[in-house]
Amino acid sequence: MNYQLITEAPSWLILFCFAAGFLYSFLLYRKEKAFAESSLWVTRILALFRFLSVSVLCILLLSPLIRTIFREVEKPIVLILQDQSASVLTIKDSSLFVKNYPEEINSLKRSLEEDFDVRLFSIGDKITEGINFDFKARETDLSGPVGEMRARFSGRNLGAVVLASDGLYNKGSNPLYAFPELKVPVFTIGLGDTAVRKDVLISKVNHNKTAFIGNTFPVELTLDARQCSGKEITLNISKNNKEIFTKSIKVGSDRFNMVLPVFLEANEKGMNHFIATVTKVDNEINYSNNSRDFFIDVTDNKQQILLLANAPHPDLAALRDIIETNPNIQLKIVMFDDFDGTIGNTNLFILHQIPSSTKPANSLFEKLQKQNIPVLFILGSQTNVTTFNNLDAGIKISENRGNLNEVQADPQKEFSLFTMEEENLRMLSDFPPLISPFGNYDTKGKVYSLLTQKIGKVKTGMPLLSFSVEGDFKTAVLAGEGLWKWKLREFADHGNSNAVTATLTKTIQYLATREKMTPFRLFYKNTYFENEPLLIDAEFYNESGELVNLSDVKISVTDENDKSFQFVFSKTEKAYTLNAGYLPVGSYKFSASTSNNANTFTESGSFTINALQAEFTETIANHQLLNAISDRTGGKFYHNGKVAEIAKDIKNRNDIKAVSYTQKKLDDVINLKWIFLLIILLLSAEWFLRKRSGAY
Repeated sequence: MNYQLITEAPSWLILFCFAAGFLYSFLLYRKEKAFAESSLWVTRILALFRFLSVSVLCILLLSPLIRTIFREVEKPIVLILQDQSASVLTIKDSSLFVKNYPEEINSLKRSLEEDFDVRLFSIGDKITEGINFDFKARETDLSGPVGEMRARFSGRNLGAVVLASDGLYNKGSNPLYAFPELKVPVFTIGLGDTAVRKDVLISKVNHNKTAFIGNTFPVELTLDARQCSGKEITLNISKNNKEIFTKSIKVGSDRFNMVLPVFLEANEKGMNHFIATVTKVDNEINYSNNSRDFFIDVTDNKQQILLLANAPHPDLAALRDIIETNPNIQLKIVMFDDFDGTIGNTNLFILHQIPSSTKPANSLFEKLQKQNIPVLFILGSQTNVTTFNNLDAGIKISENRGNLNEVQADPQKEFSLFTMEEENLRMLSDFPPLISPFGNYDTKGKVYSLLTQKIGKVKTGMPLLSFSVEGDFKTAVLAGEGLWKWKLREFADHGNSNAVTATLTKTIQYLATREKMTPFRLFYKNTYFENEPLLIDAEFYNESGELVNLSDVKISVTDENDKSFQFVFSKTEKAYTLNAGYLPVGSYKFSASTSNNANTFTESGSFTINALQAEFTETIANHQLLNAISDRTGGKFYHNGKVAEIAKDIKNRNDIKAVSYTQKKLDDVINLKWIFLLIILLLSAEWFLRKRSGAY
């Protein structure tokens, strides 16, 4: 650190400042008779004090600046990422590993700390700071930490990453393409066991979430068996501890795989809990993957949806294919000219490019609004924008002039009416543009946008897929035609249309579900995973429709064995929230209650906690992936037991060095407190000596 004094005035003026100080002190003390009897040194010291104080004050009149130059050396940052997933422990000597391995990592940290800034992180279903070596994470996301590390250490001297993992991941994208984005070498430590060992497991269960009472429904189970050739295993499916299906299977090879379709009866209304179990074989590496829980919600009614179209369009076929994937929905497509005006038991109307110039549909919309039947508008080139604006559907389009725009989807992560998977939202943003009416989109009332419009690279913030609620009446607006292009693009790129289907089916499910608009309302998910806390929100509205939380809200949660858990909601600013923590896998019912003015209000429902068995589906470590990550990033792969070599190799790298930074700072000298104190000290010392010598 060094300092420089600079001024906007010429530097030679400082000489005049000292000259002024000298002249002032000389004239003051040259013929001062009060000090005639004092020693000569007293006069000279007084003159010196006056010379310095006057000189400093004159220099301050030049508005000088002091420039400070800081030089800081930053050590290279080394990140140690430890895979904490349960699959790491699917090895023969797991207890010995748990005993010895933590010391190896701690020793590596100590070896690096002298020359590097070492940071430790745990990765599993999420990333956390520090390592506790418990290996209890139920999912593994190896690519997720990359984004977190880029955000945390952007602009810093990131030198290297040490990734200790078994190479198995079941969440997020392929880490082989993620880690090179850090632009630093990745040194990988291979954990787990690459040997193929004896194991029988149910690797996957595919099923519909709902079924209709009295019908049969399909369940598809995938069975795997390793190193069990010649063994005979038995698959059982039970419901409520009663066996309903059994089948014997002969394992024909050491790498056996079988997809088994099973048809079960939906004969009990409500949430049905099923357990699929496969025979345990002696000396299996892992028994926890021999069974899988799954839940089917058996209902006795279907939702009726009527799609009214202005004219034939490719969107109609795409909508039919997507909507009819849900067995709970009966869809009927009718051209508006053939519609007789009967509403019947319809749960939802989809108006494709209606209102149009020839089909205004004002009276139909008024009738639907009076009966609180939800409406989904799909706008396009045939839509009459003026008529649509008059319907007050939550969106108004101004300055249209009959023009059209090509717009892409910009997903909004803060959307709260229902949940969407991040991967599906990301894919929506890459789909081809929809044809949308041109203009400025204004919202009225409470409007929630899942997708907004992106024109080229410009994010406009104008709604593309939005939802509006007015009282008990729900509307949604998809401001663009061309869903068929989304469906084709996703199928061409991924072999399925999951993102489009999820978006549309969740939109329909939200709209078609009739909510009881009672003063006491609960908000929760129907399904939670075992690594998710049970979160429930509650609201209470008084007689004036105001949101209040004066009384307590209590809830009783009951599991399948009729064991009850009692909770009390916490109060937020005007509502309630409950975090009940993590519950065991199973099906639960609940009843919540609160009171107001001597009246008691109750709400009941059910939810399920699903098991996460992803960590036990694959138990063979993927060291090839770790090796590939190191090769692609310029790092090196190490087998477990060779951890001590990493510190030496990192220290020998010429591209992992400390970086020095120079920073300059300018300050007004007059703002420095010590300058003020110096002047006060000089003048005070001079005054004290003058008084002591008898001068006034």
